[in-house]
Amino acid sequence: METAKISPFQLFCLMFLFELGSSIVVGVGLQAKQDAWLAILLGMVSSLPLYLIYSFLFYQYPGHSLTGYIKQIVGNYIGVPLLLIYIGYFLYIAARVLRDFGALLITTTLSETPLIVINGLMILLITYGIYLGIEVIGRTAEAIFFIMIFLGFLGFLSTVSSGIIKSENLTPFLDNGWNLIITTVYTQTYTFPFGEMIAFTMILPLLNTPKLGKSIGLYAILASGFILSLTIALEVSVIGTNGATVSQFPLLQTIGKVNIANFIQRLDIIVVGTLILGVFVKITVFFYAGYLGIQDLIHLKKKRHHNYCLLLFCSLILIASIRMSSNFTEHIEVGLKWVPIYLHWPLQTGIPLILFLITLLKKVFSKNKTGATHMHS
Repeated sequence: METAKISPFQLFCLMFLFELGSSIVVGVGLQAKQDAWLAILLGMVSSLPLYLIYSFLFYQYPGHSLTGYIKQIVGNYIGVPLLLIYIGYFLYIAARVLRDFGALLITTTLSETPLIVINGLMILLITYGIYLGIEVIGRTAEAIFFIMIFLGFLGFLSTVSSGIIKSENLTPFLDNGWNLIITTVYTQTYTFPFGEMIAFTMILPLLNTPKLGKSIGLYAILASGFILSLTIALEVSVIGTNGATVSQFPLLQTIGKVNIANFIQRLDIIVVGTLILGVFVKITVFFYAGYLGIQDLIHLKKKRHHNYCLLLFCSLILIASIRMSSNFTEHIEVGLKWVPIYLHWPLQTGIPLILFLITLLKKVFSKNKTGATHMHS
């Protein structure tokens, strides 16, 4: 585990940018059609208790990450396989986000550039950032946070000023009933992006004031949830439900319609810039979580061993991002239909909930045992 630490604000920036990541550009919750914004808010609210479970486990095992306290809770025989599963999960999701990034750049600006070149440059940059350590990552997140706020404000102002918003596209409210919204929440918005905060169970021990870990996480989920909900509502109001659902990158299509006095237009660079910055943080966190997990497992001591491990993970993420699907449509379909059920739900909610219950039972039994000892004495 690193000895360097990050500040509460740096952790907030990391969490906020991580939550927006690729979800703000790819679009999420659109299965609920014009009520997608509500599905995001409900996903956000339902993920708050989940983060409280993460923080509870962190406070019960201070100084330990998820892969550290798993072994303490369930022992090595179960803990080590689980640890390996989580390392694989973090690296796989990093590769999925990297594929999102490459696909958007090819679609928008670099249509003649091979995917491996785009993804390769990004993952090399991220690997270098992780090599420099968590303090550098934290300071970078601070800078990116303010740039993202500026880009977001510029995009929102441009969209509103151009007069392309049609509020009637958001009506009728609840036209498809609650069933569709609830289904969307628990197949999409609860797990992506909010449940992905599981990655921060690896980074919380690196916070210089651990007692703030819980409140920072809750604030980051709320802030990013409201921003994401507003963005999706904006997309639906501009390009309509059908346009947003069919489009691979609804935010890109929305910003593409901005035209102020035939002078301010073609603001795609705002969306591309937002994706590059958000994706950089998201991949970095998942990559770093997997890297910290392997350190928990094999206790790398020599600097060159750390470097070999980084290069190995860098290569694995790059290869997986290229080979995981034959086209972007297939990639999105797997990400929205299969990954939540078979990966997100078990690893974000199922296992942490079991760990939480075991820890709770251990506390109850230890209190009862202590109480019985005092009575006998």
